[in-house]
Amino acid sequence: MNFERAKSIILIILVGTSIFLTWSIWTYEPEYDPFEQSSEFIKIKSDVQIVSDVIKPVSILFHGNGQHFQTSSPAEINEMENEFLQWRFRGLKEVSVKRLQWKFDDFVHEDGSIEIEFSDDIPISLYKTVLNIRDKEVPKFSFDRIIIKQKDISGNESAVYFVSYDQEKVYQGLVDSKKLRNFMDSFYRGSYDKHPEYVAETINSKRTLFVPENPVEINKLEYYIDYLDIGNLKNALFSFPKFVRQESVSVGEEYTDGTRLMTVNKENYLISYINPAQKSKLFDSSSDLLQKSIDFINDHAGWENNNYRFAYMSENEQRVVFRLFVNGYPTFNESGMTEIEQIWGKEEIYSYDRPYFSLDSVLPSEGSPKTLQSGIEVINQLKSKDNIDFKSVEDISIGYKLNKSLDSKLVTLVTLEPTWYYRIGDKWFIVPFDEDTGGDQSGLE
Repeated sequence: MNFERAKSIILIILVGTSIFLTWSIWTYEPEYDPFEQSSEFIKIKSDVQIVSDVIKPVSILFHGNGQHFQTSSPAEINEMENEFLQWRFRGLKEVSVKRLQWKFDDFVHEDGSIEIEFSDDIPISLYKTVLNIRDKEVPKFSFDRIIIKQKDISGNESAVYFVSYDQEKVYQGLVDSKKLRNFMDSFYRGSYDKHPEYVAETINSKRTLFVPENPVEINKLEYYIDYLDIGNLKNALFSFPKFVRQESVSVGEEYTDGTRLMTVNKENYLISYINPAQKSKLFDSSSDLLQKSIDFINDHAGWENNNYRFAYMSENEQRVVFRLFVNGYPTFNESGMTEIEQIWGKEEIYSYDRPYFSLDSVLPSEGSPKTLQSGIEVINQLKSKDNIDFKSVEDISIGYKLNKSLDSKLVTLVTLEPTWYYRIGDKWFIVPFDEDTGGDQSGLE
């Protein structure tokens, strides 16, 4: 064997060995000891909310035999919601109440119907992401209640109504009649036995409100509080957080990059942010405004134990408000400790005001339960006050008044005191009873 032939054989062997080793590395699968997944290690806290989490009914009204009953129970509302979110809607269109020879208020509160009420008008173009709507094109409208009428259920499909109370607009969609019958059997029948009776009060020619006939007993609540990460808020609000300067001020701390300013109020646990460079801009639709507002809070895990709900929106002001709800009741505080408010500019958020605490663990509260006056007493009290324009009242509701205090260990507590409120425009006020010191007449947005 000559030298050249020997080199060729050695080269072939080396190339073959290299290919074999490369193949072995690529296909090697080491054997690991079995790993038992433990929820302690794989749980990840998620604070992302979708439309159906934030936009929820605030109450359900039942009308029958000249009587009215209502519930604000989160458990009942969730149960009903789970039902109607499974319906298939089609044929959404506007209907004329006048053509049906109905007065608008009589149509809305008709005997034999259920009213599913929301805090404010909701654009259908956003809520259709929650409902199962089969129409390719949906008319542009907003609504603040969904109404199901017992007498309209017949045939294979029956009407469900979407109503904007302030605009006096009614739209209908068609739903499988069998599902509607099952819904009425489950929730309408027997509502008289399960829920307190309400009475109708005509406020003016265009508005009727319903209030409990008898005194209402509700527990006073007391909570320890937890805190949001200020760093997450700073990173969400400033484009270049590492260039943000921090300074101590009388109320707490200020953060600024020379243009934007974020103030941390340590007395009331509030964040206030403003970007003066932003000028207002009208969005293409209220749907865009509301979706953008939900996404913004999602971006920095800012929902605080998922207790906040959509409460109010002004497209003209580019303003959206979310409110803290506890056990189905809205909460209020004169300093803004129960609201998340956003105002949008042309490219990004213009102002952002919110608390940076969340309700942690509830404590047994002394003095609970508390008995509140009946709705009839509330009506009479509002009518008797010269400084209240009763015909301008748009809503009356039980809510919690949030107050903060310190316990013996200097730990911050918040107390939720059941209280009657009324609303004019977008502002809420405490109902001033004679035993009060005139009542709190400052607007709670």
